[in-house]
Amino acid sequence: MTTTTPSSGFAVRRYLSVFIGFFAAVLSGILALNLALGERALGSLDVLQKASAWQQTTRGVTYAPPMTNSRPFKALRLADRAAEIDTLVLGASSLMGVTDAMFPQGRRPYNFTLTANSTAAVIGEAEFVEKQFHHIKSFLIGLDWAIGVIYQPGDAGTLDLAPAQQLEGYGAAAVPFASKIKDALSAPKIAVLGKALSGVFRSNAPWADFRQTFFEGSSAEYRCPDGMPARDFDVIGRGTCLGFRYDGSWTFASEEHLSEARARVKAQAMAAPSSQFVRFLCSTQGEPNSRHLQRLGEFAHRMRAAGGHVVFVLPPLLPGLEAEMFKVPAVGRCLARTKTALTAWAKEYSVTVIDAAASEHFGCVAGEFLDENHAWPECHARVLSRYWRDREAGVVASGLYRPRL
Repeated sequence: MTTTTPSSGFAVRRYLSVFIGFFAAVLSGILALNLALGERALGSLDVLQKASAWQQTTRGVTYAPPMTNSRPFKALRLADRAAEIDTLVLGASSLMGVTDAMFPQGRRPYNFTLTANSTAAVIGEAEFVEKQFHHIKSFLIGLDWAIGVIYQPGDAGTLDLAPAQQLEGYGAAAVPFASKIKDALSAPKIAVLGKALSGVFRSNAPWADFRQTFFEGSSAEYRCPDGMPARDFDVIGRGTCLGFRYDGSWTFASEEHLSEARARVKAQAMAAPSSQFVRFLCSTQGEPNSRHLQRLGEFAHRMRAAGGHVVFVLPPLLPGLEAEMFKVPAVGRCLARTKTALTAWAKEYSVTVIDAAASEHFGCVAGEFLDENHAWPECHARVLSRYWRDREAGVVASGLYRPRL
């Protein structure tokens, strides 16, 4: 029979005490650092204004957290840039790769696209700019059927992009402390912390980088591979040149280019009846919100009467994705209905819709995408250069425009 001596029992208790103490210290460190990161990731009015002012001065790459709410940052940038631009890109993140270099010489565009931006919001943005900036008369507007925004019910209201309105209450939302603790100890946030600490340890000045990452409003200014200055006001993607360029486009820094094999798998998955794209597409059997289309058509008419030009675009999707959708009869019917409705609407209002959903028609390849509906600038450049060239040649008419393979 084995007996436990007092000394051995003491050793066990001591071991457990050391283990529990060590675990508690590690957990406390994780909690403290993630709470610091969490506060920074929520953003603040001060950081927002500093990020915008820094970009205006340097024309560098940056953004203001949180990444999911960029309209206030873009509103500040629009206010600063309005006098020098004449063209605006509106839509969701599927058009964030559109840069100023993709427009005809002499155009001065700004990319105002936002993450998950609804068609209703785009209408509000367009009509605000129409009323406030009469010299901005050219627009490239995305119609995103893949993320469902052209099918959402209801009518668009008004939207005030004036800085004072956008800054009102910014960053003031209170988050319960218990929720902050739960979030700080979640697996995704611990992973983010690991990446942040890894970047600190790899830095040439780890202590300075640690201080900037966890306790200061931003990183130091640094240079991107293309020579552009960058400064990080968020704690995500530090040192990777992640952010908006001076022209409003997004860098997609640190994202990967898809391989042909991965692209085929993704295209087939998104064509399945259970996929998110199909659920959005067939939620109305492919029928776009007619009131949204009417408002956009009327807006295009007013711009044309004022000497401007509005072109719409179905943003690029992975090569072959649309073809996979048409292989599934029920899905194909929904997509065909969308195309029919958009064609009739475009002809009624004498507008052109660049149909880039089957991006292979414009020469885009799998390696020019980072996921199913986000193309790298190379694909957007192919789409727009072909459109401008065909428009100059007089072969672009009202309706859906897509060059033949």
